Amino acid sequence: MVLEPKLKPLIPLFIAVTALSGCQSSKDNLAPYVFQSQCQEADEYDFDPLTFTVDSSFEQARVNGVICSGSYTAFEKMTKQYPKVKLLRLKEIPGSVDDETNLRLSKKIHQMGISTYLGEKGIVESGGTDLFLSGVTRKAEKGAKVGVHSWAFEDDDGKVVGGVNLPKSSPEHQPYIEYYQDIGLSKPEEFYWFTMHAASAEGIYYMSPQQLEHFGFNTPSFAF
Repeated sequence: MVLEPKLKPLIPLFIAVTALSGCQSSKDNLAPYVFQSQCQEADEYDFDPLTFTVDSSFEQARVNGVICSGSYTAFEKMTKQYPKVKLLRLKEIPGSVDDETNLRLSKKIHQMGISTYLGEKGIVESGGTDLFLSGVTRKAEKGAKVGVHSWAFEDDDGKVVGGVNLPKSSPEHQPYIEYYQDIGLSKPEEFYWFTMHAASAEGIYYMSPQQLEHFGFNTPSFAF
């Protein structure tokens, strides 16, 4: 199922007001340890695309920006050049403008046995939360912000329709539920429907420590 054409028109509703400011300098972008997503959407909607920056150990990478169409390719290039990377330190990821790419990227991260970490000042929202969950082991520090909300699309009449308004039997729900199942989330369907009802596509809900624990966001085996 391709969600990208439906989701792109909704970018200004949420990501536009939360996207990162201050793009990396051209010098940084040329550095061999920086892998920035090449996305037409970034120019169109003026946001910083997802960027991986490998640290001096060559075993960890900082991750910032909005997940977009070129993010899977950027990740592939990074792991090809630095195959020892086993931890992604997420900094600020306001979401995704291409859910198909985000799910593909997140599954790949999980399949490669890579872990994810969110520091006390870190923030992930929407698709960024799905990216955090991709880690085979995960840790979100106290103070980290984890945001969720419903997805939405524009129908043929240009009306914004929230995914929560579709029947539960609708096939549009399945890719997300299957993703949570694939990564071994303990309550995949419960978590999916929690996100759908937590906030509208225009808003965001930040999960409490109790909710993070309930849905198994932190894994006891995290050892970085």
